Amino acid sequence: MTSTPHVLLERFGFCVLPGAALPLLPDLEEAFAALLPDEEAPATERRTRFHAVEHAPGMTVAGRVPALDGLLSRTGAASMVTSDVNVLVGDSYWHSDGFYAEGLYLRAVVYGEPTDADTGALRVIPGSHRVEGGWQGEPVRQLMRHDQALGLRGDEVPATVLPTDPGDVIVFNTNILHSAWNGGRRRQWAWNFARQPVTASERTAASQYVLNRFVSGTVRFT
Repeated sequence: MTSTPHVLLERFGFCVLPGAALPLLPDLEEAFAALLPDEEAPATERRTRFHAVEHAPGMTVAGRVPALDGLLSRTGAASMVTSDVNVLVGDSYWHSDGFYAEGLYLRAVVYGEPTDADTGALRVIPGSHRVEGGWQGEPVRQLMRHDQALGLRGDEVPATVLPTDPGDVIVFNTNILHSAWNGGRRRQWAWNFARQPVTASERTAASQYVLNRFVSGTVRFT
């Protein structure tokens, strides 16, 4: 029996929706070409364009990707906060996109090229999104210094590799530790979602999340 996506997302911090965005690929390709034209920078340079949906409405996913709509509705994180498109090049170190003890923050990504362990596929450490998981503090510091602290290359750290084909959607909890290794140039479309805060502590976390996304520049996209 296969677990449903929302169960995987809750327990392990990620899930994959195979082929969920295939019907949108032509629109996504058009949006990418408009937002990050190839001629503007060399292929070896990492680039990002924020507020992508606002500038290219063809990137809108709400109501157009049933599997994603259903997952977001089930988790309650149906409010899109922001979106971006990226040209990713090379490795992305182990990190989370911020760690929030309150609320729920998700990122959905689609890659424009097939990815696997040897071509920059997303890697995650299952369960590292959980507040009670014990990852925060010294474990994360050791992970980020994996060469010295663990004697491992980044791609040798025990993790789950998420190979994808264009049209597959990966959804992961912002808290989860993730990285990518051995990658060449690859395109990425991404959308960030949040559950509406209810309590005072959730509102505080939501404010910090928005600050991190829009102001601090500390978030590294993978």
